[in-house]
Amino acid sequence: MFNFFNRGGSLRADASGGTPSKPAGWIVGLFGGGKSISGEYVTPDSAMHVMAVYASVRILAESIASLPLSLKMKEKGGKRVDADDHPLHALLHDAPNPQMTAFDFKEMKQAHMGLRGNAYSLIERDGKGEVGALYPQAPDKVTVRRNPDDGSIYYDISGGENGIPARRMLHLRGFSLDGLIGLNPIELARETVGLAIAGERAGAETVGRGIVPPAAIEVVGNPDKKQRDDIRQSWRDIHAGNRNDIAVLGAGMKLHDLRINMKDMQFMESRKFQVTEIARMFRIPPHMLADLEKATFSNIEHQDLQFLKYTLIPWIARWEQRLNLSLLSEDERSEGYFFKFNVDALMRADMKSRFEAYRTGREIGVYNANEIRDLEDRDPYEGGDIYLEPLNMQRAGAPREGQA
Repeated sequence: MFNFFNRGGSLRADASGGTPSKPAGWIVGLFGGGKSISGEYVTPDSAMHVMAVYASVRILAESIASLPLSLKMKEKGGKRVDADDHPLHALLHDAPNPQMTAFDFKEMKQAHMGLRGNAYSLIERDGKGEVGALYPQAPDKVTVRRNPDDGSIYYDISGGENGIPARRMLHLRGFSLDGLIGLNPIELARETVGLAIAGERAGAETVGRGIVPPAAIEVVGNPDKKQRDDIRQSWRDIHAGNRNDIAVLGAGMKLHDLRINMKDMQFMESRKFQVTEIARMFRIPPHMLADLEKATFSNIEHQDLQFLKYTLIPWIARWEQRLNLSLLSEDERSEGYFFKFNVDALMRADMKSRFEAYRTGREIGVYNANEIRDLEDRDPYEGGDIYLEPLNMQRAGAPREGQA
């Protein structure tokens, strides 16, 4: 009934409710990409052969997947607790369906968004309307359309079910201009990725068989075709398979080296620039792609915090808000249920800095001892739930001792 890994098809949104728009060219329709000016066909699948794209998508997917995702409940008084007794907690925290772990599910969905801008999962509900499982769908097989009469959204799966209402589809979107589908980042960056593919191909051809002949023999006079063929074959017979043999040329012959100097081509500089461009596209710090040219011991930690703040936090917000809207009923949301990623693991600094932050937090009443122990994955102890507060502080505007 559910196909996790179907490929092919096209992803197009139709805001008018009519027939979904058709892409120009079978390559675009089949793979969600197209031919770049460099001559390379760029699709989400071909882009993954560029190591900078592969690494960027994997970093984002694994970072999101490694964060614990829990269902919380805000009780009266503002206290937030884990809603472990709710079925949705186990669904997103442990296993969304019988075949996948929560890590597998989050990793796949984030990779879909990184490569195609959208991630889809069919929501399986029981007779009471409660969510029982989430089954991922291949983004290239899904078409989104909006009913022009009431604005409702429906999903069609190529080779599968059509007319699926939005309440039965978990649709995670990347950056979008219409609120209906996320933009495909690989399609938008087609020229950047195409240039990277072309650069890798040129480098491989240069190392392999060369993009030009390695050498030329200059002969006095104007030899005909047969003479040129004889000279070429003679060279092959003598030197083929033995690159270290000494070349012997006849009278009136001169050898010219035609091999291209990769330094003169600024090949490595071009490759570095493409890595930087791809890192910019995914908002990945260059040092996470093994580009340490401008990295120092003092700025890497700051860049890691920027990665959390400017790259992961927007993705986390998309996840949390879409899960709240698609999986929780209106009554559950009004009762205080909400999904929350735990980003504490990504914010952990070295032990000294971490414990200094804990001490400050406890001294001003932000943490109690057991909360700190929980963050360090240690068991609580009796009496550790007491909060402390400074004795030398008072409410703003309160009269001081000795004042009327």
